[in-house]
Amino acid sequence: METERFEDFVGLITLISKEIQRIKTVEASKLGLKGSDIMCLYYLGQHEEGLTGSELAREADITRAAVSRTLAHLEEDGFVEVAGEQKTGSRYRAPVRLTKRGREVTDTVGEIIRRVVAEAGEELGDIQRIQMYRSLNLILERLKGISRD
Repeated sequence: METERFEDFVGLITLISKEIQRIKTVEASKLGLKGSDIMCLYYLGQHEEGLTGSELAREADITRAAVSRTLAHLEEDGFVEVAGEQKTGSRYRAPVRLTKRGREVTDTVGEIIRRVVAEAGEELGDIQRIQMYRSLNLILERLKGISRD
């Protein structure tokens, strides 16, 4: 019984994560982006004033090195700009903002996200959705506690 629950839980969570990554990769490639670009663009779109690389790494829950690589690529392609780099003396403390091109692609990314979320959860009612997120958050907090013991 416990073995089955473990296999079901880990298997489902792993498969959900893989499908999300696959969707990011496919949808990003349609826009000429990489899957890793999507979350950075998404979070920058949520913060019109911009985010530093460190803030973006925390928001997207990825390493600063990964954010640095992603931002370099996005800046090179004209999706983001580093603002006030001269004032701070460091690219890492300067806010990164979306350019006009970045805002346009982020709007498209937002539409894709809304479509995917709607389609993935269309069989769930509001109460089921609330219960699902509450349950997943509870499980996450318990797992964090276990992993830090």
